[in-house]
Amino acid sequence: MSEESISQARYERIGRFIYAFQRHADPEQLRATTATGLLAPDLAERAASLVRRYDEALDALQRNGPDAAPDAVSDDQLQAILADAAAFVGASGWTNEATQDR
Repeated sequence: MSEESISQARYERIGRFIYAFQRHADPEQLRATTATGLLAPDLAERAASLVRRYDEALDALQRNGPDAAPDAVSDDQLQAILADAAAFVGASGWTNEATQDR
């Protein structure tokens, strides 16, 4: 596989992860809402943990170069983060649209 196709595949993987996560919750809105104290303490803790895991996964995905291990973050880890995002939305009633006016 050429370096260009590795870069393209990495770019597509990052894009799919970002898109899938943001379908559930915008990380910037989660950060802002968590900081304002508008969420119940248990939900705020879950939101903060979720955003932290999102950031760590994204950093690891972006850090991978052609010489690095392409699976520094496994698909299972990404799917677990996305599943937790979906569970958070279900438990909290979070919607990106509902929080834009807060």
